[in-house]
Amino acid sequence: MLIRKPNRLINEKSPYLLQHAYNPVDWYPWGVEAFLKARVEEKPIFLSIGYSSCHWCHVMERESFENPEIADLLNRYFVSIKVDREERPDVDEIYINAVQLMTGRAGWPLSVFLTTDGLPFYGGTYYPPQAFADLLTRIVSVWQNNRAQVEQAAAELKAELEQVVAMRHHSLRGTRSPSIFRAYKAQMLEGFDPVHGGFGNAPKFPPNTALPVLLHLGVEWGDEDSAGMALMTLFHMAHGGVFDHVGGGFHRYSTDARWLVPHFEKMLYDNAQLGWAYTHAYAMTGDTLFADVARRTFDWMLREMRLPEGAFASALDADTPEGEGYYYTWTHRELYELLPRDEADLFCALYNITPEGNYEEEATHQRNGRNIPHLTQTVEQHAEALGVDPEELHERLADIRARLLVARQTRHAPLRDDKVLTDWNGLAIWALAYAAEVFEDEGEPYAQAAVEAAEFLWERLRDPDGLLLHRYRNGEASIPAYLSDYAFYGVGLMELYSLTLEHKWLERAVALADQMIERFHDATNGGFYDTDSRHDWLIMPVKSYQDRAMPSGNGAAVQFLAQLSMALAIEEPKRSERYAQLAANTLDSCWGLLQRAPSAGDSLLYGYLLLEGDLMEPPDLSTPQPLRERMEGDTPVRVEFVPTPEGLLVQFQIREGWHINAPHTQEGRIATEVRATTDLPLEIGEAQWSPPQRVQLGNEVVEVYYRQAAALLPIRALPSSQPAEGFLRIAVRYQPCTDTECGLPEERVYMLPLSLRPEG
Repeated sequence: MLIRKPNRLINEKSPYLLQHAYNPVDWYPWGVEAFLKARVEEKPIFLSIGYSSCHWCHVMERESFENPEIADLLNRYFVSIKVDREERPDVDEIYINAVQLMTGRAGWPLSVFLTTDGLPFYGGTYYPPQAFADLLTRIVSVWQNNRAQVEQAAAELKAELEQVVAMRHHSLRGTRSPSIFRAYKAQMLEGFDPVHGGFGNAPKFPPNTALPVLLHLGVEWGDEDSAGMALMTLFHMAHGGVFDHVGGGFHRYSTDARWLVPHFEKMLYDNAQLGWAYTHAYAMTGDTLFADVARRTFDWMLREMRLPEGAFASALDADTPEGEGYYYTWTHRELYELLPRDEADLFCALYNITPEGNYEEEATHQRNGRNIPHLTQTVEQHAEALGVDPEELHERLADIRARLLVARQTRHAPLRDDKVLTDWNGLAIWALAYAAEVFEDEGEPYAQAAVEAAEFLWERLRDPDGLLLHRYRNGEASIPAYLSDYAFYGVGLMELYSLTLEHKWLERAVALADQMIERFHDATNGGFYDTDSRHDWLIMPVKSYQDRAMPSGNGAAVQFLAQLSMALAIEEPKRSERYAQLAANTLDSCWGLLQRAPSAGDSLLYGYLLLEGDLMEPPDLSTPQPLRERMEGDTPVRVEFVPTPEGLLVQFQIREGWHINAPHTQEGRIATEVRATTDLPLEIGEAQWSPPQRVQLGNEVVEVYYRQAAALLPIRALPSSQPAEGFLRIAVRYQPCTDTECGLPEERVYMLPLSLRPEG
């Protein structure tokens, strides 16, 4: 029987650190013991930073940290420190910036070599085992033979890091102006994917921090392009494999541009922000698609992430013993074994399940017979094709998914990182309280969950002096809170106050704001530090303005202070003014950064909108090339919309030499389709099409459109005494062809804003 000896990590609370507690590497947690050992023994430090649901962190552990030869090298020549980036975001922020300066790129696992004083001199991310062993040998040689040069290089790198920080502090000040939103929109349009939604190419991350800004510009300022970017992104994410169609909730990101193949970890912070965004999109448009995705996301949070005490766990792992993604994917055969044949036929047809599998593995680029459920058409389109009522089809699919979820729960479940983080729980409280307000009676479970989580943080994550703490696990709260803990929890409390109007939430928010200002405010340069003197063994203070997957601490602080200022404007005008001035000063302190790269500070811009959005004069956000034209790009068909007294005229402008098929065409050809849906009080009739041409193509006579096609959607407002704001969702499908060949089918979704006013 093999008895494995634990290392020092066995006494830690972090699930990530505990995953490494039986490595043969003599790991130390971050702290005084490790640094004193390095100084006494004059050994360099190997710092490894990761998190529990990180796939490549697990790979490096299996390949290298479980390898006896590599462990021997680390134990003999280094002091090895393991850090959970979710517990110590300050440590992560410093060293990920250092590795970016050294190599131009960084990520997790983060592998950094430090001097005995903690100064970085070399770093990277994942290393294969042989490359890692070779690197360790070279580092040892350089340290032993050229230590003075190593320490000089480390000192120079630290000076460069400090210069970056100083530059942020001193040269970024400016004066805020609404014109920033013109530059912001232009930058977002530049990176927008007009085919699949989202920004950039693969890998594609949910634009968590951008969505509130884009939705605000769309709703409050009526900017169609901003609304279109946000809503199209949410639409395509909801249909792709990045959304867990069986269990609800979103995976971390997509490895491809189409949102099909995710990295399968699930994070609390992603799902809180996306749940909020889908709820807001529903409130904005009345589109039940967004409501459905929001509810299924929040229901997943309550079912799989909520702990017995009422707070929320941090993450679900990407891996199970069978491999990454196995838990979430299906073979064709499994589904036919679990479901009656007619239901298996339906599920496989709608969710694109095939015998050979519907995706290629990232590592092997081979199909392995497993399938990621995803939609390529809306459920409504499928219902029309099947000749069934859409509501009936939705209910039938919900029943099938529920039974598949039960079957899936018999598999090895991904590990759950059950530590409670104050800032991530603050985001969950914010999102759940907002959803409770929007969904009214149906949102009662969300309101209860938000209240219980908020009470848990207040009771269990404060020290005897009433100061916040960052992490709780197994009955122990620890680590002094960061700026983000105060700001995110504060935003959550403000949303609870908005929902309930109970004064205790406002009082607690005020107490947090005053502590946040006292501990983190930079009175000299403006803004807030992420850390204070209680965060130990840092080579420099941390101050961040740039968003990552979550808002920056400063962005969240501006939002918190803006909301507090508004809430206190009548009862406590002096306190309200103080908070507003601090928020405004924080924006001015980093305005130079926003002017250079506005999309790097989404959360700051959203804070600006919360602070002064009702007071500022919106800039001209019109663009020379509207988003609708960008969506068509250089394709041979352009879609235009013309309101008429009879309804909405949808026109297809077709380039010379091309045609599209009629709405009813021969088998094997893609019919041109137009569908409109809305939750506004409107009656939408069947599309009335202009007559197509009958032409001879090859051996068959077909009906097609040249130059132009038109479909009139009859739309009639139903009697109502109340004004209503919302959107028409227009789904268009066509296949551009020449006389000799056909292109791929094109599918577009357009969101058209509508305002209904009662007669009289």
